[in-house]
Amino acid sequence: MSNFEKYKVELDALNLITVDDLENLVKPLIKDAAKITAKKSSTIPDNSHLKSHFGGQPYFEKGEAWPKTKSGYNLGFVFQIYNEDNALPQNIKLLQFFIDWEDSPYTTADDGWLVKIYEKLNPNNFVLIKKPQENDNVNYCEINLETVKSLPDWEGIDTYCENASNLSVVLNPEDPSSHYWETFNKFIGEPHMNSQLGGYPHWLQSDGTPEKDNFDFLFQLDSLEDEVEGLYFGDCGVVYVFYNSKSKEFEFIMQCC
Repeated sequence: MSNFEKYKVELDALNLITVDDLENLVKPLIKDAAKITAKKSSTIPDNSHLKSHFGGQPYFEKGEAWPKTKSGYNLGFVFQIYNEDNALPQNIKLLQFFIDWEDSPYTTADDGWLVKIYEKLNPNNFVLIKKPQENDNVNYCEINLETVKSLPDWEGIDTYCENASNLSVVLNPEDPSSHYWETFNKFIGEPHMNSQLGGYPHWLQSDGTPEKDNFDFLFQLDSLEDEVEGLYFGDCGVVYVFYNSKSKEFEFIMQCC
């Protein structure tokens, strides 16, 4: 029995037959996400450590040091985002991201990346740690967060709803993704490779969702050099980060064109 025949038998038994059925499978998957955009570059204010921004100086507290690779090379600071309007998991008050610009990491196992969270903040303990000049790649820009709706893209839909993926195949075996993208556009609009917090990842290549339990999608960051000077990963790359709120572990993936 071919996959098409197998899917059809299984879906017929569930009375999943039409495009309307596909829409009814997809609609409950819709989540809120926070689209990340950069405001126009500006002079760095004295209280920049208390703002969400790319580049510039990150927030540190007494007793901390500038993050380094295992070989002692200073990581580059990319951004920090304060948890405004519950755009991040509730236990995260501040999210920061650092990377090795010289030797870009591509997987969790690679050295040269750091996702740092603060679950509590004590601004009275803030300390200014001078930014290493050799890794000062990204210009300062404040960050704007806009609430948007999110659905998995075609490369990831079977991770979240296998029946929706299979029904799309049965509805149009010659172009399996067509009905799914029509449904996506109806609920969300045209797909875009946004930088965002939460929602679902939109994969530049194939689905890279970690095959581990309890890891939720935390953020993705596109190469935004048109908006933020110096913000460019590999070959027009996109960074994806997943987070386990129980173990406080992260999974890291970079995909490039």
